[in-house]
Amino acid sequence: MNRVLYFYELKANMKTISSYAFGMVLYLWLFIWIYPSFAHSQALNTLLQQMPQGLMRVLGYTVGITHIADFLGGEFYSLFYLVIMSIYAIFVATKLVAHLIDNGSMAYLLATPVSRTKVAITQAAVLMSGLLIIGLVSTVGALLGVHWFLQQSGMNNIDFVKMNVVGVLLFCVVASYCFLFSSLVRDERTALGLSTFVTVLFYGLHTVGNLSTKFNWLSHLTLFNFFDPQNLIHGKGHFALDSLTLLIATVIILVVSIAGFRKRQLPL
Repeated sequence: MNRVLYFYELKANMKTISSYAFGMVLYLWLFIWIYPSFAHSQALNTLLQQMPQGLMRVLGYTVGITHIADFLGGEFYSLFYLVIMSIYAIFVATKLVAHLIDNGSMAYLLATPVSRTKVAITQAAVLMSGLLIIGLVSTVGALLGVHWFLQQSGMNNIDFVKMNVVGVLLFCVVASYCFLFSSLVRDERTALGLSTFVTVLFYGLHTVGNLSTKFNWLSHLTLFNFFDPQNLIHGKGHFALDSLTLLIATVIILVVSIAGFRKRQLPL
């Protein structure tokens, strides 16, 4: 990795990273702030109990609502979080390689003594650093929001952090295959289209698989099956195994991306 290029690109993308990170914190604070209006009411739990199990899984309410973490898991992490992190992964991965090739900036970058391999590793490091920053800021922001806005949360902070760790690792995989497309395909538009298509397909399979037991097998074909916010918040699932699996998948895809970029013939 080239340190000069890393800090230059990180600084260039810090405005984007900051807007995603603090935007997520504001969303989280909004949900935490309105939670007390639901906390002492059984109406929402009663409504959830009347819904089909498949619809409850799609909405993210696998265990109902017993404390603020359940509410955040169902209302924020099951939809808003997935959308925000997906948009970041898709657009920034495309921007860091395919966009630079299309606008000619990559030609100037590769004209320096920095090798293709170091350029690719550095750009991948910037992408992953952004995800880690967003994940860290949103996690700390949520914990602070719960502390400030609620007198008694009933939330297990360790399990909440574990849930966020799995979420970040999930989107490290998403970002890595977006980076793969960005490194290999012929232009920015194609890379963006492929990244969006695969991500939407994964989410679609996840949704259909959860809606009906008949199609439950589809959920095993998607990355989003690793991320069940409410179960993770309650300490259920296989945190260590799932985290390791997602981390290994990220490394493998990034290695393939870097190797492909090094051998690719670029229109420079």
